[in-house]
Amino acid sequence: MPSKHRKLCISLLPESYEQLKEWMPQYQEGDIIEVRMDHIPKASLKKIRGLSKKPLIITLRSKNEGGFWNGKPAEYQKLLHSAITAKANYIDLEYQMAAAVMPKLKPGDTKVILSSHTDLTGFEPLKALLEEMTTIKADVYKLIFSAETLHDNIAALQLIRFAKSQKINFVIHAMQESGRVSRLIGALKGNSWTYVAREFNEETASGQLSFHEAKNYFYLPQKSASTRVFGLVGSPIQQSRGWRLHNRLIQEKIARKEAGSSKDLLYVNFPAEHLDEFWADWQEHIHGLSVTIPYKEQVIKHLTHVSTEVRISGVCNTIVREGNGWKGYNTDLLAIETLLRQYLPKLKGGGLIVGTGATARSAISALKRLDVNPVFVVGRNVDRGKMLAQTFGIDYLKENEVHYASASAIIQTTPVGMVPYIDKYPLGTALFRKDRIVLDVIYNPPETRFIKIANERGCITISGEEMFLYQAAKQFEIFTGLSVPQEEIRKVWSEIG
Repeated sequence: MPSKHRKLCISLLPESYEQLKEWMPQYQEGDIIEVRMDHIPKASLKKIRGLSKKPLIITLRSKNEGGFWNGKPAEYQKLLHSAITAKANYIDLEYQMAAAVMPKLKPGDTKVILSSHTDLTGFEPLKALLEEMTTIKADVYKLIFSAETLHDNIAALQLIRFAKSQKINFVIHAMQESGRVSRLIGALKGNSWTYVAREFNEETASGQLSFHEAKNYFYLPQKSASTRVFGLVGSPIQQSRGWRLHNRLIQEKIARKEAGSSKDLLYVNFPAEHLDEFWADWQEHIHGLSVTIPYKEQVIKHLTHVSTEVRISGVCNTIVREGNGWKGYNTDLLAIETLLRQYLPKLKGGGLIVGTGATARSAISALKRLDVNPVFVVGRNVDRGKMLAQTFGIDYLKENEVHYASASAIIQTTPVGMVPYIDKYPLGTALFRKDRIVLDVIYNPPETRFIKIANERGCITISGEEMFLYQAAKQFEIFTGLSVPQEEIRKVWSEIG
């Protein structure tokens, strides 16, 4: 049966015995250590066994299976026999080699991992392969395939469900960057262990997390089968650091007190190219989501209930499973409203919204709730700008008309100026005057070029980081029922860097 513990196996791929000897003392925090013998097939297994008392996997990965070794079956069998003699805890036996090698092996106390790294995709072909593999007796069945899209991870979850029904020990996940989520959720669902790299950018397989990342960012060893999955859906989202904030808060506020309970959460990124496909694939596997561009409006059709803020803005950036349905919230609107409320006397001169996307709708709705008048929106998309003007009863300005705006508050809602394009800034700076209020929703970098210009001209500035932390705190409360003071949120955010 699958392990009850979320074990981390540090995978090492040394180029020499001397390098391995240097590495080994540094990586004793792992539950298991895998030594890939691809580059050092003639090294003494007895000496390697003596380098650590940790459970040891000896693996010789052939080129056919994505490794670097290219030799004969007799040499392969000899190395595995030496690993057994050296009392390795596990040997990794490639399925394609099993027929030739297995009859000649006498594992004794050494356990056998029967592994396959396949080009097959889709649940049915992969299930058929796993069924073939289980005709050969092994202690752990390892089936790895490639994920080209987020959708491909679903096959891994289906395979895990099937493997559990067969009451076997397994390691099943997808490779590539698109397959990382299967490694994370697979750890919760029952993988015997999770292979991790010794350091960032030192992975022995594509898409592998580092040991530090798995332990200190996702806190995988402390998760359980009861841990619920939350996350961020959008595209692109590789620049997002919100997952680190949420996982750290989860660890400090929930996991340490509720280890192994259904109150614990794991927060992961879902880089989805198509929202409807994502929803069909993942809704049964998740309990809540942060929603970012371009899906803040599209997601509403999938919800059973919405908050007042979603209803008035037509925008949703937070959803949670409630009973038999899903409810949506707009914490962007709440954050903008909260941050601007302290400047109410200065808002009498009106507001200008730069941009015509979903966050612009949230900003317009926040200004409306604060009774700010007039409100102008400016942006390149004329059709969308006019639609916003008609929907909210405000004025739309073309880019060359921005100087007509009467605005004591300027809210920048576009992605212009976000990492890596930090030298760029959108229009609106022509209106910057002393004591005017300028808010930029971008939080990476913390001080955008737009905000720098506003500071230089004596404006009162509100960074996207402040907005992000306000809305993230509200999201965390919606997800968990626990409120976190802003001071604590800022402290955690500064600590994770």
